Amino acid sequence: MKHLYLVFAVAFSVVFSTGAYAQTLQLNTINNNRNLIKCYTVENIAEYRKTHPNAETDAQFEAWINHKIQARKAQRVASVNYTIPIIFHIISDGEAVGTYPNLSSASIRQQMLQLNKDYANQSNSPYAVAANTGIQFVLAQKNEAGVILAEPGIDRLNVKIKNWKSYDSGWLNTYIDATIKPASIWNPNNYFNVWVVPSFTNGQSDLLGYATFPTGSTLTGLGGGEDASTAGVVLQTGAVGSAFAPFNCGASYGLGKTLSHEAGHFFGLRHIWGDSTCGNDFCDDTPIHFTSNSGVPTHPKPNSCGTADEMFENYMDYSDDIILNTFTANQADRMQTVMLNSPRRQSLANLVAGGVPVAPSNKIAFSDCTGSISISEAGTTGTYPRYKDLNLTLNVEDKATGAATVTLLPTGTAINNFHYQLLTPLTLTFAAGDNYKSIKVRIFDNAEADGDRAILLNYTISGTGVTAGATGQSMAIYIKDDDNVKIGSSPVALLNETFDTPGAWLAGSFISPAGPNIWKIGNNGGAGVSGPAFYITNNSVTKPLAYTNTAASDAVAVSPLVSSKGFTSTTLNFNYKSNGELADANSNNDFGSLMYTYDNHRFGGLTDASGTYKIYQGDSTLKNSGVIILPTNFNDTTFGIGFRWINDDNTGNNPPFLIDDVQIKGIPYTVETTVSTSYGFDIRTNTNVNVFRSTTNNKVIANISTAGTDLTGVVAQITQPGAGSTVLSTVGGAYLRSQKVFTITPGTASINKPYIATLYFTEDEMAGWAANKLTLKMLQLKQGISLANGIIDTSTAQLVTPTVVENSVAGYITYTGTFTGAQQILLVSSNTTLTKPLIDFTVKGFQQNIVLSFATLSENNNKGFAVYRSLDSTNFTQIGFVNGAGTIATPSNYSYTDNYVQPNKRYYYQLRQISNDSSFILSPIHGAIVLSTATGIEIAVNPNPASNFVNVFIRGTANIATIQLINSAGQKLKQTNSVNAYGGVYNLPVWAIAKGIYTLRIILPEGTFTKTILIN
Repeated sequence: MKHLYLVFAVAFSVVFSTGAYAQTLQLNTINNNRNLIKCYTVENIAEYRKTHPNAETDAQFEAWINHKIQARKAQRVASVNYTIPIIFHIISDGEAVGTYPNLSSASIRQQMLQLNKDYANQSNSPYAVAANTGIQFVLAQKNEAGVILAEPGIDRLNVKIKNWKSYDSGWLNTYIDATIKPASIWNPNNYFNVWVVPSFTNGQSDLLGYATFPTGSTLTGLGGGEDASTAGVVLQTGAVGSAFAPFNCGASYGLGKTLSHEAGHFFGLRHIWGDSTCGNDFCDDTPIHFTSNSGVPTHPKPNSCGTADEMFENYMDYSDDIILNTFTANQADRMQTVMLNSPRRQSLANLVAGGVPVAPSNKIAFSDCTGSISISEAGTTGTYPRYKDLNLTLNVEDKATGAATVTLLPTGTAINNFHYQLLTPLTLTFAAGDNYKSIKVRIFDNAEADGDRAILLNYTISGTGVTAGATGQSMAIYIKDDDNVKIGSSPVALLNETFDTPGAWLAGSFISPAGPNIWKIGNNGGAGVSGPAFYITNNSVTKPLAYTNTAASDAVAVSPLVSSKGFTSTTLNFNYKSNGELADANSNNDFGSLMYTYDNHRFGGLTDASGTYKIYQGDSTLKNSGVIILPTNFNDTTFGIGFRWINDDNTGNNPPFLIDDVQIKGIPYTVETTVSTSYGFDIRTNTNVNVFRSTTNNKVIANISTAGTDLTGVVAQITQPGAGSTVLSTVGGAYLRSQKVFTITPGTASINKPYIATLYFTEDEMAGWAANKLTLKMLQLKQGISLANGIIDTSTAQLVTPTVVENSVAGYITYTGTFTGAQQILLVSSNTTLTKPLIDFTVKGFQQNIVLSFATLSENNNKGFAVYRSLDSTNFTQIGFVNGAGTIATPSNYSYTDNYVQPNKRYYYQLRQISNDSSFILSPIHGAIVLSTATGIEIAVNPNPASNFVNVFIRGTANIATIQLINSAGQKLKQTNSVNAYGGVYNLPVWAIAKGIYTLRIILPEGTFTKTILIN
């Protein structure tokens, strides 16, 4: 069963603790800090059956209704359009009409509009099986005596006049069924009764609504929990509203969908999950649900019951109101069958009570009644560009009466195509009958610390099909920047209050008059409390730590608003006393609790990060709260903490609630130390702070900025982690480098553009460098160059002298330099030098060969140069080796002649300079062509004399040859067929041949050629 916190609106008068200032604020708060059960229909029926053992069971009802449904289908009974009169019994303490909870007729009108839309399949269901139920509702025109109602559909009930007990602490559902309903119900055969109650409970949890379920029997005692004195729906006052005008702007259950849900029960629908794991709701076109859904789920949502995707938009689920939009055809069939056959249903359509339809309206407004939405820029889709889509609705109060064109006019500080993109066309076309238009705004993620940005959406209307509403004519979308992060390793105090010189704390009451128990700063905290503290007292002059336990109070003390901008998480810690009264194991009568606010106007009950609600009761000695990790929605925002004291008017124990030494701390973002990568981001020209963080844990990797150009798709990575140093081999010698290696990869379009990179290291990572950490250089190394195998030199790397900043308090050090293109970046010791290995490398073609000339300025452990050749500049084969000079500080010149080349053909050469430890570096690639003008075929053999191999090269033909080795007696000792000696040197093995003079015979289509060789 879903549990929520009950939210309702009352007036809240609050003053600074000095009493110098007062203001009236709008409050959203929880009622006595109980959990909320969204629907109690099933449980209420179960309670009824405990005392009525002969009551109809679920199985009996389902057997009955299934038979009736099949009979309807067999007889091809068409669906009927029913019109049902409603009477809303609005319960209050006699407040003025329109003052909570004595709702205005305008509020009831909004609820009726929503109810009729939902039951007519006009609430934007995405499902093909969604159906019009055939049921519509009107406001009852006459009372039971036949007198025309001054307010159609409304019966106002004053608790005091009716002599009912106060509902402040929550009426029990059993009290409502046994006392309230029988004393106020209108004939359930003629009226659909809906009781609107400010607060009701099952004794442990607050209830949002419940309904009586239809039965197949008219016999007394055999019903399913409904009779003529109880039939109808009970609804929490705060659940009355519509999508056009939500109650108190509440998306959770202020859009009027609770009545749609409970009326579904009244007309025979079961919860979509069948009230058991993978249960049956007896509708074949609703997918099996594992259990109830809550909040705002997203598709796809598969479950272990075998369902690929759940229908959490169904009114009979527990999703937030803003999600619900669907009744299916099978659900409509059940409701139609109940209307035909079940007691106190079909007669409703006779309209004995008369009916006043809710006047249609073509007014339009944005669906969020606050006129503003705050949304974090953090993307949820893709790696580049990251984004999230925000869906807005431009609602028609009822429906468009004709054609109209609405033109959106976006303005604001947010930059189009960087901060956001409007995916919906600027022109929206309404036709007669349309009741909404969707607007999709794509919010782009970026790494830029550019502050919060706003998109302001206004519109103009052309045509008469829709008209502007009184409110909701503009929408402000505030994109919350999450990149101006604080970096460090230790918590930072955001609030440290001892009340010696208190800041701008507020104190006030949730009830009016406030009662005798109020918050004051005083010196009478008692044992364990040194100096002033903030506490509840019943005397503002003498300020004792004592409360009047026979007078009800609901008082709150609110901290100054605290900014957690840039912090990953926040914590709360304080000292307290709070005794009070424990009513029973499940309920507190006198107790302290925690609240929160973002604006000092709306408040909610505070849970810690685990979802546990914080209650303080039974502690007469000073205690510490421990570190309370606040929920993640307190990160990177502004908020205040409220300390609330509630007591009833019965009895209780001192001391009341006292707080002291209140600390709110923020945890900075820490520096990444493991292999990780960031998302890809664009960087705009002249932006100094673009924070790149790990995709897995949000830790900081680098800051990248640019002065002269835009960059696209930049990614920052840590490719090698580690603290301390390791050896770096260079042409100039061995030096120390950081184990931690970064890689910065601009997108393809930005590969050759410069940027400034600031790299982050923790103090622990740099501890091994000692004082040298502030003099290190940055080494930029081309991507693809291996630190493990290569000798680093100026052809592959460059040294950068960085700007170094150490923040020892925050525990990190930054190194900043300017780079171009994709680079590996690391730190190296200050004495590191890079030497160019080759000061000259040329390749020149002559008539019979190609000569490679190269030189070094100095050498360090240089074993030599492996010579590689290629015909396509890609696939290289080693053809020779030139010994190096080892270690030498003076210039050296080298050459290599390639005699095995064909005329008029380009060859490519590359040198691999190899050190004595087998590491190497590669030279640039150069090519040349043999300039020979000679014609005919030439055969070259080498070496001659030979001992192991004879290299055979054929110049002047591309044909395949046969090579034979003939001794002095004319005997053939070897023959090799299909030799392509044109493409390169053919190695003929002769190591097993006896010493002597031999003839090498080369047979080609052009003729036979011979060479004499000596084997020794």
